[in-house]
Amino acid sequence: MGRIFIFLSILNFAFAYNVPVDCTQIFEARKDEILKELEVIDEQRQALEAFRASTQAAYDESLKKLAQKEADLNATMKTIDQKRKEIDAQVAKNDEILKELRTMTTDKVNESYSKMKDQAAADVLSQMSRTQAASIMYALEPKKISTVMAKMDPKTASEITILLKKGPPFNDSENVSIDTPAGSLDIQ
Repeated sequence: MGRIFIFLSILNFAFAYNVPVDCTQIFEARKDEILKELEVIDEQRQALEAFRASTQAAYDESLKKLAQKEADLNATMKTIDQKRKEIDAQVAKNDEILKELRTMTTDKVNESYSKMKDQAAADVLSQMSRTQAASIMYALEPKKISTVMAKMDPKTASEITILLKKGPPFNDSENVSIDTPAGSLDIQ
């Protein structure tokens, strides 16, 4: 045990000896490492700022293009609305013209039938579809209607009378073709 004690004392004495440490060398070495790390951080910061700047520029450019497209779209919508109004006005004008033409045509047809001889009017109306004949007769004066019907075939006159009794608009709702000749209508 004594030997162990001596050995430990020698070891203690050997390690207790102070070795001069050069702190400035350690600080200089550490300083160089820190400077290298600062350079890396600075490069990364610059890269980040460059990325942010390019991203902002791309965003601004996209925003500018979007605003231009929106303006173009609004201009197109305004043009479409204007065209739609013009078309609606033209359609209304055309409808009015068509209505006038139909009125003029109807008036002329009615005037023609009112001036026709009764037998001739009865013959012509008997050859028409019942709805067309009823439309024409409806516009005539009652006295003219009665004299024309008196000259018609009784079956044809009764079919037209039934339609006249229902009143306008005269349509082919009973499966009667517009081109159906006289006597081919079976009204029940």
